[in-house]
Amino acid sequence: MAIMWPRNLPEWVIQDPRRSAEREVYLQLAKLLSDEWSVYYSRPWWGISPKGAEIDGEADFIVAHPFHGVLFLEVKGGRVDFDPKNGMWVSQDRNGIKHKIKDPIIQATSSKYHLLKKFQKVSIWPEYKVRLRHGVIFPNCEPTGNFHIGPYEKALFCSATEFRDSFYKWLLNRLASHGSHDAQIEKGPGIDGISAIDFSIAAPAKLTIPLFRQLTSDIDRQDELLTGAQLFVISSIDASLRTVIEGGAGTGKTLIGCELVFRYSSAGRFTLFCCLSDALSSTVKGRLGELENVDIFTLSDLETQYQNQTIKKYDAIIIDEGQDVAWDLWDIFDHMLRDKDSYLRVLFDSNQAIYRARDDLETRLQAQSFPLRLNVRNTKQIAEVTDGLYRGPLIHCGGSYGVSPIVWDVPYANSLNKCIEIVLDLIENKKILPSDIAVLTVDTKSVVDISSKLLTSRVKVKDAISRLGAAVTVETIRKFKGLESKVVVLVLDRESSNNSELTYVGVSRARAMLILVGPIAGTLISTAVVNS
Repeated sequence: MAIMWPRNLPEWVIQDPRRSAEREVYLQLAKLLSDEWSVYYSRPWWGISPKGAEIDGEADFIVAHPFHGVLFLEVKGGRVDFDPKNGMWVSQDRNGIKHKIKDPIIQATSSKYHLLKKFQKVSIWPEYKVRLRHGVIFPNCEPTGNFHIGPYEKALFCSATEFRDSFYKWLLNRLASHGSHDAQIEKGPGIDGISAIDFSIAAPAKLTIPLFRQLTSDIDRQDELLTGAQLFVISSIDASLRTVIEGGAGTGKTLIGCELVFRYSSAGRFTLFCCLSDALSSTVKGRLGELENVDIFTLSDLETQYQNQTIKKYDAIIIDEGQDVAWDLWDIFDHMLRDKDSYLRVLFDSNQAIYRARDDLETRLQAQSFPLRLNVRNTKQIAEVTDGLYRGPLIHCGGSYGVSPIVWDVPYANSLNKCIEIVLDLIENKKILPSDIAVLTVDTKSVVDISSKLLTSRVKVKDAISRLGAAVTVETIRKFKGLESKVVVLVLDRESSNNSELTYVGVSRARAMLILVGPIAGTLISTAVVNS
């Protein structure tokens, strides 16, 4: 039996009445030919015309033998007629309905020439001239003439009788050499040629999902969760004038704060958004754009204004990173509220609290607590690492499982070079956009060294404040606080690997992929990864 591609006809071909002639030819070829032959059913091709237009087609069958050659076949069922007056070919089906069809010889020759180009791109295709032929099979009808069918020689066609009684002989005749000279310059494709054909039109195709698409899909799922969480939180907290919105890293505090700013501004309320970090302040400004009645300041900006006696009054104040606000600054915020009906919203991470616990802050501000318990930033595998570093209330992560954190346990002296190697691999091989990568490290000197090495490798670099654009962000962990990145490469030394607050902040910045680099074996962060 011939080697058939596909081994069995798909069910949709078997059930399609329009392909009954092709089914007959498939079964006849499988039965008549030995396993030296390869038969390829329904092989498409694509090309460019001399005028630059795209053209495409399909070979109904390709029949190949290492020594005889390669035959390209077109199959036409029903009764086929050719009208020389208009050069038209017509097929009449079993119901008597006529269909205009393409010239079958042109179809077969087009397949031959275009698929040859495809075969020749394979390195093992023979350098000599391979014998290529074409033909047409009419399994249901007989020609009326003895020498021609339309404008073509009858030998190019296999009629119904030949198909039934002498199909194999017809195949061999179509692949026969035409004299001794032809036999010398044309040969069969050989074993390598058959392999090249297999590679071109019968190779298995296993498509993989690139890493950047997997990460994007993970983040899309997180964002779907975020939308629902935002609506629930915002609809609940507006019932109180003063609210402490408490949650761990990744619970969407900053995004909720931005949404509140937008809503209050749209309602005509003079609104202040305030946070500790210059980088977070810059990011929020970029996210909100130009809004009326809105100020976005850092705590340092406000202290300067207070000292210069230029403090304004606001209808709503939203404070992000509330755990980092010194106790005496709350008097300033109270003074900045316009009246007793003004809103105060404090976004608070108890795991990073430096000055006071949440309960103390609620009492001081006479505010109602609203807990956030859903991680909408990190994938589950990253969230499981932060669980080992987190001391606050239980947080549930409902997003994608995600990719596993990657650990490179190397001496700190080698960690910077390893970091550069990782970033280049992410960009060049994994096709991650530079803007989706943040390299976070422990001190300013490391930031300068990593940035210099990346620039030497022709990778653009920016810090956390100016991180927009096609550049890798390189920053200290502390300055990246409140921000996030699709991919985080965390470069740690031995001391920082045992710092629960620093590692918690660094790990939780990663949305979909976390890579740890440095001498971390046996440290706190190493234990968190192992137990995740």
